[in-house]
Amino acid sequence: MAYSRRWTANWVHHRIKWNRHSDLRLYICVGALLHSVTTGSARTGRRSAEGLHMRSTYKRLLTVLGVAGLLAFPAAPALAEDPVALDPVTKVVDSAGVLGDRRGEVEQAIKQLGTDHAMTFHVVYVKKFENPTDRVEWATAVAEKASLGPNAMMLSVATDTRQYQLSKPTNSKITNAQRDSIVTSAVDPNLRNGDYAQAAVDAAAAIGDAAGGGKGTVPSEGGAGNAVLVGVGVVAAGGAGAYLYLRNRRKKAAAGAVSGTSAQGAELDPLAGLTVEELRRKSGSLLIEADDAIKSSEQELGFAQAQYGDAAVGNFTKALQDAKGHMTESFKLQQQLDDHIPDTEEQQRAWLGEIIRRSEAALASLQEQKADFDSLRELEKNAPQALAAVSAGADEAEAKIASAEQSLIELRAKYAESALVQVADNINQAKERLAFVQNASVTAQEKLSAGEGSLAAVAVRAAEESLHQTNVLIGAITKVAGNLDEARSGLESAVVDTSQDLAQARAMIQSGAHPELAGPVAAVEASLARVKTEIQGGKIDPIATLERVETAHQSLDAALSGIRDQQEQARRAQASLQQSIMSAQAQISATSDYITARRGGVGTEARTRLAEAQRNLDYAMSISRTDPVTALQYAQQSHALAAQAAQLAQSDVDHFGGYANQGYGRGGMFGGGGGGGLGGAILGGILINSILHGGGGGGGWGGGGDSGGGGDSGGGWGGDFGGGGDF
Repeated sequence: MAYSRRWTANWVHHRIKWNRHSDLRLYICVGALLHSVTTGSARTGRRSAEGLHMRSTYKRLLTVLGVAGLLAFPAAPALAEDPVALDPVTKVVDSAGVLGDRRGEVEQAIKQLGTDHAMTFHVVYVKKFENPTDRVEWATAVAEKASLGPNAMMLSVATDTRQYQLSKPTNSKITNAQRDSIVTSAVDPNLRNGDYAQAAVDAAAAIGDAAGGGKGTVPSEGGAGNAVLVGVGVVAAGGAGAYLYLRNRRKKAAAGAVSGTSAQGAELDPLAGLTVEELRRKSGSLLIEADDAIKSSEQELGFAQAQYGDAAVGNFTKALQDAKGHMTESFKLQQQLDDHIPDTEEQQRAWLGEIIRRSEAALASLQEQKADFDSLRELEKNAPQALAAVSAGADEAEAKIASAEQSLIELRAKYAESALVQVADNINQAKERLAFVQNASVTAQEKLSAGEGSLAAVAVRAAEESLHQTNVLIGAITKVAGNLDEARSGLESAVVDTSQDLAQARAMIQSGAHPELAGPVAAVEASLARVKTEIQGGKIDPIATLERVETAHQSLDAALSGIRDQQEQARRAQASLQQSIMSAQAQISATSDYITARRGGVGTEARTRLAEAQRNLDYAMSISRTDPVTALQYAQQSHALAAQAAQLAQSDVDHFGGYANQGYGRGGMFGGGGGGGLGGAILGGILINSILHGGGGGGGWGGGGDSGGGGDSGGGWGGDFGGGGDF
């Protein structure tokens, strides 16, 4: 095909080079890759969606590789927004022009921070990060160019690409945990609401809180920090007074942004300034982020449940269900956007906006429980015991792999290859994940020995998640074997049932009563003849063959519906319903396992179809007793959607670039020369989850540590990958 996203050796050239400190440096030529992304974004339909997913996957992958190794790109021509020169006087650079008449407020907040805590805070707003485009590298280049000292921090925001980075030197008195708190309490919420000035004002206040020994949160209006207003002036009672005055000036407008109204009571929409295409990108990114967070949290909940029991995890279970509820509605809306029915711009904006808000609500539901969940597991303290459990589980999984490999050989001898496509590479994938379990476990042990408990916790979670995916991959083979055997045994009875109804229809035609049945009868006869030929020919795909028989039978039922009475129609629907439900359940289960173990490479379309398949199945089962005819339709729709999800997911993984089959050498926190399962960890989304969410910056439960970056020692600006993201 003319447009391809396949990442092959022809597109992505990598070479591994060891320096004297045994660090990995990956040199990646991405020109053709970027060209393909640009080309894809100009297309429509499925290809446009692929382009969006490719950009998202590409950006996330670069983030992972940025931590797993050290990215180095060839020099590029100077572009319009190279790393800027900082303003040593005002500490504000606004080439994007987003501060307007509120620039003075930002400068005042920065000045107050310097007066109260001797901290220097620079704020930079540009349209996009260029040369380099990576937000961390760009911010590092700006800071190093200005020779910023250990008491400096810098907020960099790219308004067009909606990225930001809150940077600090590694020898700063502000810890990474405080920095992350500043981001979550001050920077990220305001940027998401489009309030660029308030993001800087609140960040200055939160930095002051951290510098004074606090957690790095925005001071409240109460207590010693209150400002006393006198006329149009301000008397500060405490160091935060000037900040609080500035904040109170905006309080009504800020409250309006949250509630959807302005200070004058008019409706406001923080997403109103975005184009439909920007809304699509934002909603797609959030859908994947929230869906992955739920999957990770569900796995973490399983560990906690096994260790502490159901009673101890009741609140977490409810939070997870709340998040799932939001995502069910989000995927339902996404399905409406993806279907063949044209949508008006107003509909698109409304639905995309709700997807964004619900995805954010799902993430918030999980985030609210994160601190309590981390306290329950106490993984930093319990890391040795958790590692022991992982080691025992890995030994069991290794034995299971050998058995599963034999099962797959036997399945290939019995069934067509098309029946096994979703588990065809599961053995290789399971071995990759198991290699990463060992890799991450060794890293965790090293971090424990070095006294770096938070980083050890990140590595332990990576090992746990990789072990979980290993078992998912192994278990999927067992499930598929059972489903195929069940379909094979059900195939004969389905053929018999269809043949009986076919004989009844033939008799009606021969009697001259219903000549209109001649066409449907001929079609079903031809379909049954093909099925019988397939069965006699040897290896078949029993699930696909059974589906064809059921489809043929249903077409005959439809032709007979005007002849049969309602009672007979209900009886026939009830007879077909259980088989349709079982087929849908099997397809959903297989596709869910496939996506779970490869979620780093699967985009929104496959996830949407799978979620809709489950929703349709749930409804079919809820009305199966009272309305079997309608329930049958929903069960059939569920199976069709799950089959679409399977095809889309496989296409995404095929185009992901073969990372599951390419080992990478030693890199970043997770060592392991000769691969160490790094490729599989990228495809499985394990590294993305551990690095992007390991620092407590969002997503599911679990975390701790410094986002995979380099601690608080040293003095450079380049070792810390936390403190930023998209908004």
